[in-house]
Amino acid sequence: MKKYLSFLLRPTYLTATVLIILLHLLLMAVHPRFVHNLEMIFYDAMFQRRGPLPVGPEVVIVAIDDASVKAIGRWPWSRREIIRLLEVLTQAKARVVGFDVIFAEKEEGLDRVFLSRLERELARFARQVPELRPWLQQELAALDPDTQLAQIFHRHGNVVLGYYFQGLASVASGHDSFGLTINTDVIKSSTYDLVTWTSVHCAPCPLITAWGVETNLPRLTAAAADTGFFNAMPDPDGAIRAMPLVVSYQDELYAPLSLAILQRYLNDPPLQVTIGNYGITNLALGALRLPVDDYGRFRINFRGPAKTFPYYSFVDVVSGQVPPEKFHDRIVLVGATAVGIYDVRVTPFSAVFPGVEVHANVIDNILRQDFLWAPTGLVNPTALLLIVLALVLAWLQPRVRPWFGLLLLALLILTALMVNFYLFSRHQIYLQSTYVLSCVSLTYVIVAFLRFLAEERERKRIRAVFQNYVAPDVVNTMLQHPEKLKLGGEKRDMTVLFSDIRGFTTLSEQMEPEVLVNLLHSYLNPMTEIVFKHKGTMDKYIGDAIMALYGAPLPLPEHAACACETALEMQATLSRLREGWRAQGLPELHIGIGINSGPMTVGNMGSERLFDYTVIGDNVNLASRLEGLNKYYGTGILISGATQQLLPPTFILREVDRVRVKGKKTPVSLFELRGQGQPQGPEAELLHTFAAGLSAFRQQQWQEAEKLFTLCLQLAPDDGPAKLLLQRTKDLAANPPPPDWDGTATLTEK
Repeated sequence: MKKYLSFLLRPTYLTATVLIILLHLLLMAVHPRFVHNLEMIFYDAMFQRRGPLPVGPEVVIVAIDDASVKAIGRWPWSRREIIRLLEVLTQAKARVVGFDVIFAEKEEGLDRVFLSRLERELARFARQVPELRPWLQQELAALDPDTQLAQIFHRHGNVVLGYYFQGLASVASGHDSFGLTINTDVIKSSTYDLVTWTSVHCAPCPLITAWGVETNLPRLTAAAADTGFFNAMPDPDGAIRAMPLVVSYQDELYAPLSLAILQRYLNDPPLQVTIGNYGITNLALGALRLPVDDYGRFRINFRGPAKTFPYYSFVDVVSGQVPPEKFHDRIVLVGATAVGIYDVRVTPFSAVFPGVEVHANVIDNILRQDFLWAPTGLVNPTALLLIVLALVLAWLQPRVRPWFGLLLLALLILTALMVNFYLFSRHQIYLQSTYVLSCVSLTYVIVAFLRFLAEERERKRIRAVFQNYVAPDVVNTMLQHPEKLKLGGEKRDMTVLFSDIRGFTTLSEQMEPEVLVNLLHSYLNPMTEIVFKHKGTMDKYIGDAIMALYGAPLPLPEHAACACETALEMQATLSRLREGWRAQGLPELHIGIGINSGPMTVGNMGSERLFDYTVIGDNVNLASRLEGLNKYYGTGILISGATQQLLPPTFILREVDRVRVKGKKTPVSLFELRGQGQPQGPEAELLHTFAAGLSAFRQQQWQEAEKLFTLCLQLAPDDGPAKLLLQRTKDLAANPPPPDWDGTATLTEK
């Protein structure tokens, strides 16, 4: 049970990634302000990367610009200038005229006391002479520009005035007003036609609420076809990215200037809003549903930078320099762009953007039905993209090299940005890039950290297991490439070397223990270094014997050659050591070495409490047998035919026999390893003569074989294989073998 619990609690790449995903989903649900501010950088970049879009022909802007101020005078102008503009637009048959300015005060410069007294006197005179009343009213109206302006508002029929709410805030709004109170009749015409509350328990709901309002003169409001607020609520960084389409004020819900203009332009479809427990659930202009958030904010799909829409100077319009057809059947927005009175806004495209053009963008979005959708919450494409990319990274990163993991991270980030840009530019869908990039980046960092910890643990384990088996450079290779290391039982083609000291048991009985141990150390230390030098793995010491592996734990293609080079150097080093021991009066040591190659099982062998990294199998046993056969043949190094086949021709070999060892039916060819290079002189003659004698022996040419082996002994009187084969030749000549004899010797001892 403890084992399974430990496995469940162990941190893994998957569990860490899932926790990171859950953290980001929680942040998406909360959407803290610092994330929103960061997200807006990506949001604005999408607009700038996408560039401008074509605008519809329905909206034009008449600008109160610097040229107009220079020609007419400083703002505010006389109402007569506005009347001149409306007369031109009326004659041009402009469909709707919307003012992004407020006419909140009566025109300055007229003696109001005199006008009031004149009104009273003319009214008394009209009562005395009733037939003069129409003429007197007309003359009185001619004296008041506000009255004249109201009259032309009424005559045009589709003038929409703007007003300004004070103290807008995204708060839960109840049904009690606070702050400044005003007679709402002056803005009553801009309320929603149909407001539906889906539950009696839905209040308070998150609505944008105002505490005061700045309006036009009552007579102007009464004469206008409609009114609407022109507030635009900036984000915390001051940029305008959305327009509130609903504002709550004194228990009523009001529409903006853009919707009021559209309502007149589209022949008065009803404005409808539905409010649920968590805010606005539906907002519609007739049959057209407008996408808004819970607070009623409409995300503006800006068409481009400033002056993307057609602009005409106020003074050019009133002076007749603009053709009337430019305004025919159009929506005309009137707003200020002159320095000093400039209604400046910050938008994704520009830090200097006319406020009047913000309304133009909203109107164009709705007419084109080109809405920008930025899904929020947990169930949206952003969450799906976040989950997919994080899981892909968590699965691939541990399986690739660190540098490729960094490249993979860059590729996934680029993929996320490209997907977002594609959806934004082609389908008007914006995904929240901050959460995706943050999740993928944090996943990369955490997985890299966990991978580092895992690799560090693996390095410590590898070093602990192999530091006494293999050379330090081999350990370093395993630490750098742990993927090449496979622990546990594994079948692999390898080479095994056994070496043993001749007569060590007798020697140990004759020497003092301390002297014997020092002698053994002076022998084993250089022998071990030679094994490490030739990329071998020290399997174990068996008393005075050495067992070494070649081809594990790391693969070694030249394992047979490395083992043979080790054996040759061990014999050469031992010859030098004997000179030193002789000078110290110590006994001289001689060793026999057996080498075999083939498939073997390598891994950690033993119990759960005590195990050893070693190799087992029949080919291992054969190597041990070959080491023992050196005493029988009088050789120093014996290798098998399997090893001989793996060696390059640079090694000097002599086939000495073909034997059938105890417990095996298949004969094994035995080769004596004598050195490296090309044999010269007597050495070459000996090898050639012995090979000819062995061939004659196997062909049962006893006299020829005896002659050749005798010649070998003349060349090398102490040659063990020649002595053995000569004696065996004489015995077989005296007692011929059976007819099925193939020259193979059968050994009855291990």
